[in-house]
Amino acid sequence: MIAELPALRHPLAELAGWDERVRLLVRPRRFEHVLRVAELSCRIARANGLDEARAYAAGILHDIARDLPDAELLRLAPPECDIDRAHPLALHGRAARTLLERWGYTDRVVLEAVEDHTTGPRGGNPVAACVYIADVSEPGRGVNDDIRELALRDLNAALCRAIVSKVTYLQGRGIQVHPRTLLAYHALPGAGQAASPAADPPPSP
Repeated sequence: MIAELPALRHPLAELAGWDERVRLLVRPRRFEHVLRVAELSCRIARANGLDEARAYAAGILHDIARDLPDAELLRLAPPECDIDRAHPLALHGRAARTLLERWGYTDRVVLEAVEDHTTGPRGGNPVAACVYIADVSEPGRGVNDDIRELALRDLNAALCRAIVSKVTYLQGRGIQVHPRTLLAYHALPGAGQAASPAADPPPSP
């Protein structure tokens, strides 16, 4: 499920300036979350033999559009479905990718991870899996500790649990699941039935 990527261990120095740009664009508490996600994403990548630098970079950049007004999110990421139109916050991953591309960021692996962190990795990108899991389970959330610990041993199993948990939670409450999340769900082994839902509900986007 998680694809192999060519090694690209660029130095964290390449992030110089990006963390400051993120800090200026989000609220202080959001930036604290961003730092925790970056650190946990890097830790998960290290435990699974993946690219730590890319995982950290994607963690730093993932919420760069999170605190933008709805109108700006809609401008940067035109809606693909009714959920996007009704809840523009669901667009902040795609909007973040658009911003980063306009500002000259070019690492496709990191950009995909940033885009998919709200709805789930769709293309077997292991960095996206690290960031998605870190975002829903970083210690400041106070939930999903089991997913965090599992990710340090088995990234695929943790990703399954995280996505199944989200879909089960939403469907159990009669809430429409985003089409991109359903794509990620149906890409899981056994069409998403290979993992048991986590006990804790996922955080809001």
